[in-house]
Amino acid sequence: MKFGVCIPNYGETCDVESIREVAKAAEELNYDSIWATDHVLMPKNSNTPYERVFECVTTLAFVCSFTQRVKIGISSLVFAMRNPVLTAKQLATIDVLSGGRLILATGAGWNQKEFEHLGADFKKRGRILDENLALLRALWNSQPFEGSRFSLKDYSFEPKPVQAHLPIWIAGNSVSAMKRAVKLGDAWHPNAYPLEVFESLISKFKALGSTKPICVRIAYDLNAKQTVYTSAQGERRVLLCSDFDKNREVIQRLQQMGVSQLVIAPNPTGRTPLKTQLESLRLFSKHLIE
Repeated sequence: MKFGVCIPNYGETCDVESIREVAKAAEELNYDSIWATDHVLMPKNSNTPYERVFECVTTLAFVCSFTQRVKIGISSLVFAMRNPVLTAKQLATIDVLSGGRLILATGAGWNQKEFEHLGADFKKRGRILDENLALLRALWNSQPFEGSRFSLKDYSFEPKPVQAHLPIWIAGNSVSAMKRAVKLGDAWHPNAYPLEVFESLISKFKALGSTKPICVRIAYDLNAKQTVYTSAQGERRVLLCSDFDKNREVIQRLQQMGVSQLVIAPNPTGRTPLKTQLESLRLFSKHLIE
């Protein structure tokens, strides 16, 4: 099992120091990867920690300047509300600047108001995402592309990503996300639902004929006593807590289901102080990584 860490580029307690210190600690404590979260312009009173947020791609440019080993990723880029050509250039640049360490997780998105704020089409977001992913690969390989919104033939895209095949994880818990992961992704990147529900979802994913990795995002709250909580979207999800025996059981169950990587979020509400996040990472590493 590999373990990644969501850096606090969102929430009431996010600032430059927190981003820097959590990223540095993750690398020093032998986590495999660090991840920025993507939102751009959420509506007020959204009941989420994402109304205060550092933009994810530029945050990774900062993070890759002082890290050397860890993979760096976005969990998860809301690609359908961004210009795909500009995004392809930004991501390729990050991969070059980091020496080939980028992983991209991307999903269709869920907040309609945020799409409207960016002038993007929420109703067609699935189709737009699929086309954007095809365009992304075409640009990174300097291939011609013909789609519903872009026609590219005589162009120059340099520098290309360092990685010949930059990994793309497909985020989301829906059947549509699973099918997209099978067809277009290198891994499936769902959120962790309560284990009985999640086991059923994994069975559906495997029934699609996929052997692709399952890499799960999961909240981690050192002040919590139980391993289930309600997310900002109103979903019941699994939570890693202060009880490491319970955490070990959760991780073992997930591993038995076929999960190969966990991306833990030690600032799930956006209000966790930096000191607590750092202690969370230290204890998790001590009990479950070392």
